[in-house]
Amino acid sequence: MENNTNINSFPSWGIAILIVVFIVALIIACWGFLSGFNLKRKHSTTSSSIVWNELFMNKKAIKFDQTFDINKGIFALTFAKVEKNDFFLPIYIFETDDYKRESKELILKIIENKFEIINNYMKENKKTVKEIFFVQLEEINSKVKKEEWIKITGSKNRGFNT
Repeated sequence: MENNTNINSFPSWGIAILIVVFIVALIIACWGFLSGFNLKRKHSTTSSSIVWNELFMNKKAIKFDQTFDINKGIFALTFAKVEKNDFFLPIYIFETDDYKRESKELILKIIENKFEIINNYMKENKKTVKEIFFVQLEEINSKVKKEEWIKITGSKNRGFNT
């Protein structure tokens, strides 16, 4: 009786291709797994600059309890740790001849819950007064410049200048 078992072995080039495809698939799977941890990383601000908006990159920003060298001009009130992809951007543009007085009044108004739109934002996003920043936009007062900044930042539609 004759044994007709024909076992053809897989060619060596086929095995080499399978090994290469397996290694490439393993690398892609590891890369995808590791990059998944970075998806939730938020873009936040530091005390030295407002990094979530490119418009404020070259502007001086200070914490709520500090003052600028120049006391008059156009300023923006904003918050630290802002998600730059949110529809609502917490920006309030204002002009003043006395920044020190105006900023203290704004902070006092917020502390006393008299600035409704900002207080609502703070409650919804669990923000504190210590997360408020002021940005100096212009060194001169100008209604036209103020309106330009409101339009550029979208603070009338997506901010506090409603």
